[in-house]
Amino acid sequence: MQWSYILIAAAKSKRRKVVYKPRNTKITDENFVERLRCKDERALEYIIERYGGLLYSIIRKKLSLIPDKVDECFDDVLMKVWDHAEDYDEAKCEFKGWLAAIARYQAIDYLRKARREEFGESLDEIEIEPGANDDRFRAIEDSIDNEFEQLISCLSPEDREIFRRIYKKGESMDEISRDMNIPKDQLYNHASRGKKKIRKFYLFNKENSYE
Repeated sequence: MQWSYILIAAAKSKRRKVVYKPRNTKITDENFVERLRCKDERALEYIIERYGGLLYSIIRKKLSLIPDKVDECFDDVLMKVWDHAEDYDEAKCEFKGWLAAIARYQAIDYLRKARREEFGESLDEIEIEPGANDDRFRAIEDSIDNEFEQLISCLSPEDREIFRRIYKKGESMDEISRDMNIPKDQLYNHASRGKKKIRKFYLFNKENSYE
């Protein structure tokens, strides 16, 4: 597929080390991760052929409000897979789950960008007029909110509130500490543990939920 070669060229242009396997070595389910880490472009082609449908399904579902961004998001997901193959740990999760998580988080980023581009950086400064833009604004906001609530659903009620105040409302640790009567050092611990729990829950235990 033509766009896969474009992605490879972009990766090479960043002066990343590229190592190729001799052409008589076939890319298989057993070696494609190793070859991807070695920057063998055939490994990316293998991923596209085997998992491209899954990635498109996830992205199309998440970006139903901005379908014109699906292909662009798909390319960005592949670029991240190419650039960060070393970060994948097969001892912790299956490759399919790792891919799905990248696609999901990248789609969320696209929703956030769409909100900023169309409605401005600060929601407090927006005067929403009745009509189509009002509906689109609320739909994008609802989609982002739903995604966020799904991400934090595995946390305790207290940790969910902490995450909402940090990542949705943008409150400072000082504010949260004062209002919730929790020392700042404990808040940082809550945030750190919460991130680890979310990562474990979605990458390791909920792989099939991304399909």
